Amino acid sequence: MNVRAESYSDYKPGFLEKWGIKVLRNYVNEEKEEERTLGPSSDFFPKSTWLIWWASFLGLQIGFWTTYFIILVEKLFPESPEVFSPEFIEKWSYAGAALAIGTIVEFYLLYKLGLWAAYKLTKLSGIRLEEDPDLVTGNANLLSRMALEIPDPDLKLLGIDPLRLTDKRSLLIRTFFYKTKVLLSNLLAKIVLRKILARNSLRVYADYIAAPITAIWDGVVMYLILKELRIRLLSRIIAREVTDEILRNTDRLSKDTKVAFLAAVGNSVVFTQGFHPNLEYMLIKMHKGFGLNSPNGSLDDLDTFGSLVSQLSKEERKACLRLLCIACSFDGKLSSFETKHIKRILGEEAKENLDSIRILSEYIRKGNLEACRERSRLFS
Repeated sequence: MNVRAESYSDYKPGFLEKWGIKVLRNYVNEEKEEERTLGPSSDFFPKSTWLIWWASFLGLQIGFWTTYFIILVEKLFPESPEVFSPEFIEKWSYAGAALAIGTIVEFYLLYKLGLWAAYKLTKLSGIRLEEDPDLVTGNANLLSRMALEIPDPDLKLLGIDPLRLTDKRSLLIRTFFYKTKVLLSNLLAKIVLRKILARNSLRVYADYIAAPITAIWDGVVMYLILKELRIRLLSRIIAREVTDEILRNTDRLSKDTKVAFLAAVGNSVVFTQGFHPNLEYMLIKMHKGFGLNSPNGSLDDLDTFGSLVSQLSKEERKACLRLLCIACSFDGKLSSFETKHIKRILGEEAKENLDSIRILSEYIRKGNLEACRERSRLFS
């Protein structure tokens, strides 16, 4: 494997991601110098929680009023005009136009709201939106993708395949059933509510049920997006600080230890079955800082990692396993897939390390930055 540090990926962001980055940079350019923070806010969690709830409430309002507008336009015309009559054509021309306009306005306002909330959360975290030529996913890319619901790209950095241990057909089937479940749940909710309303004195409002359903959906989605974004921002801070700690101690690390550190993060990519932007950050920064153009062996092979770790000194082994735990905590949860493979490679040591992942994951979910920092120190 011979990967140059100057060109880790040919990934190019799409139009929507670029638009999101442009909007975020406009917010930064409008900042006053005294408003810029150099580190995370001391009350990051309560302020970020309030911001997430407020943005969710605004998302709910956007969903309700844009859908209500669409329904209202349709209600201005006769209920059931004769098919292809002038009244029929007029009604559905206006209704179709209202649907198009309402949907476009809804998505535009939700996207702008998401980007605004993402920018505010970033300010609270003390993270700057400067460009970093080393990274595939810079801070601005991370925010834009999350706010606009753009999935992370399928990357294979340094020869690491996130789906190395995953049954590709099983993953496809699970994804299909998940998407189908979401669609059918939404449809079923509308049908049930319409039936309930149609049986009592509120049946006149049955056609308007789409407005509160859309409102609730938009509010919930906004809440989940911003909760996930807070997790990513918090784990970005941890990723940066842990990487800086490693690079400050690089002179005391043997070549085998450096490769083991890269493999620890590489295997956590495989465990989480995706190239989390903060794992990408650690890999690229460590790889460049170590100056290793040709690491021996595969960085995503579990057996190779186990062999590397077994050859390290006690202190280096402890730091390497702690790094694995930190990297596996970045998404704020511990999956059964991760548990299975960590038990396989660590044996008797697995329980202690799995407990460490659970505790750190909980701190990340709760936004407890100081507790995360305390549990993320690699060296004494």
